[in-house]
Amino acid sequence: MQTSSPGKVLFISHEASRSGAPIVLLHLLKWIKNNSGLQFEILLLADGPLKTDFEQLGKTFVLSDLVGQHTYPARIRRKILGKTLNDEYNKAADYLSKRGYDLIYGNTIVSLPWLDIFKEQHALKTLCCIHELSYVLGHFFSKEYLEENLKLVDSIIAVSNAVKEILVNNYNVQSAKIQLQYEFIDTAGEIITDRVKRQDLGVETGAFIIGTGGTPEWRKVTDLLIPLTNKLLELYPDFKFKIVWLGAGAENGFVKQLLYDAQKCNIADKFVFIDSKSIPLEYINFFDVFVLLSREDPFPLIALEAAFLKKPIIAFENSGGMPELINQGTGLLAPYLDITILAHQLYKLSSDKELIKKLGEEGNKLVVSKYSTAVVSPGIFEIINDLLEPANKPIKQHI
Repeated sequence: MQTSSPGKVLFISHEASRSGAPIVLLHLLKWIKNNSGLQFEILLLADGPLKTDFEQLGKTFVLSDLVGQHTYPARIRRKILGKTLNDEYNKAADYLSKRGYDLIYGNTIVSLPWLDIFKEQHALKTLCCIHELSYVLGHFFSKEYLEENLKLVDSIIAVSNAVKEILVNNYNVQSAKIQLQYEFIDTAGEIITDRVKRQDLGVETGAFIIGTGGTPEWRKVTDLLIPLTNKLLELYPDFKFKIVWLGAGAENGFVKQLLYDAQKCNIADKFVFIDSKSIPLEYINFFDVFVLLSREDPFPLIALEAAFLKKPIIAFENSGGMPELINQGTGLLAPYLDITILAHQLYKLSSDKELIKKLGEEGNKLVVSKYSTAVVSPGIFEIINDLLEPANKPIKQHI
């Protein structure tokens, strides 16, 4: 029975794309809604295909709707009046702050300027969940800005130890201020495996499927796909394999460039590119192994999903948080960007079914026991709970 008023939190998502950080936030909000009395609302800094999912959980605002920046008349009016986007953002924060929040939860470093506004202008407590490593952090903000403004945040969540170490070592964040809560996936839903057929992937019977994926970009090392394929063919000319990239189809600009090179190398038939899917597990289920080619990645969901489906993981050393999972017995690590060693490891797995089984089963066990919604969400809820004033703390119901 509830004996005090629950707290109220504004959760800020940098966008509503079908990507890691927004998906994790959705999992968290679903858990909070089902297991606590916490009131919350959501601010999306950018629209996207997951907007409807957020709206089903609570009152959802889209920044462009609040500031009117998506309309041509609004842009003209702002120019005539000499207003900047900062003016509009401050106005949006003023409006939102009147809705009675006790805490602002920023999901990703992109929310940091908003946390500063709510902290300095409206005296609200702030919590930032950081999913980024050094390259992305430096892309968005200067070192000086991060050092200065991370000090203002009341508490920080790091989604892997790699993220925590960078915050401490590169940006002088006090270790005691950072709480480690790994990325997580929903492992409770039923996996339907018969809706997608092997032929739907364009993969012939008997081929070893090397799965990978994400949004193609420099950080994801899409540029290594051609050299890796050439190396596999050089070392093992009789090796029958396909590389399947989940997260981008043939119309993606990066993919078009890659396929241009693949045609020149006469290896285009070795690749399959699949657009992002609402239920990626149905496609990952066909992989024999999952390769994370990233130069840096905090703790990517697609790798957790592959491990959950008992797929061994291969990643590069010094590439972020994934070695933290692999070092627990779920896969293999190659020296940073060493495609020769990576090629040897792929061929080794293709010819060792017992090793695939062993690594896959360990991955499934770890994801279910340590990196699932039911395991991680209560810890994040406790952090939120501790930041709320005692009189406003939500009453736990089913934790």
